[in-house]
Amino acid sequence: MYIWRKHATANWLRLRSDDFDERFGPALAIVERPGTARTLLEVSCSTNKEASNLVRELGGTIEKLRPDWLKQFAERMQAKPLRIGSRLVVCRTLDPTKKDAHQIIIPAETAFGTGEHATTAMCLRLLESVTRRLPPGWTMLDAGTGSGVLALSGSCFGAKRVVAIDQDPLACVTAKRNARANRVRNIEFIHGDVLKRKLRGKFDLITANLFSEVLIEALPAWSQYIAQCGCLILSGILRGQERAVRRALKQNAFEVSEIRRRGKWVALLAYPRTAQHAVPTRKKS
Repeated sequence: MYIWRKHATANWLRLRSDDFDERFGPALAIVERPGTARTLLEVSCSTNKEASNLVRELGGTIEKLRPDWLKQFAERMQAKPLRIGSRLVVCRTLDPTKKDAHQIIIPAETAFGTGEHATTAMCLRLLESVTRRLPPGWTMLDAGTGSGVLALSGSCFGAKRVVAIDQDPLACVTAKRNARANRVRNIEFIHGDVLKRKLRGKFDLITANLFSEVLIEALPAWSQYIAQCGCLILSGILRGQERAVRRALKQNAFEVSEIRRRGKWVALLAYPRTAQHAVPTRKKS
């Protein structure tokens, strides 16, 4: 077994995403990581010739997998579930021993986030904490939904309406599949640009695990979409970018109430400055 890999820009991938999905199907994996400008494409190939043809056509590199790669993959599938507070467990497969909390199944092959990355985990924990205080019937926007793990979690935590948007059509297909697998039906998935797509209504909670540059550019629109007593949960922010994001929040009339840091990553909880329940800044590392 061989793996063809290529790092590509968002524009390069956008022009080819529909063709790649049809051409490679389940053999294609697209890996996007917050804070990086390029996306990693991987295609599994049964022969070296097949992989070499892709290199000649598209560039990139080839890796020959070890003979025991299936065993390694099986070990990854058995990774420890991610517990979020007392109400949620994010698993790769159903865990019958976890009966004290709702389970969300995000398969290991999902290339758009399983909840394990520090930015996603911090967003999930902020989401679990914040939603405990929200009244029934609250609404949520998940910008850059990826695998849909934040949108699915919001639904499990009691959201009446969830809108999940992503500009990558493959991400939307993946998120919809995960919603069906988890029998979650109150999420509206939208294929579109978070910076350009017009949305209806206001939201009590907006989550966004995106590049800092995108977060900053989107804040003026989100200040119009957020309910008066709503909140933002933002991540995908490198420590060196934290000051710029916080400055943009202030310029758009948001007040940071909690900061979480893990390694090089930062997550922020912010409220409109007029919100009655805005609290002094708390920091967690």
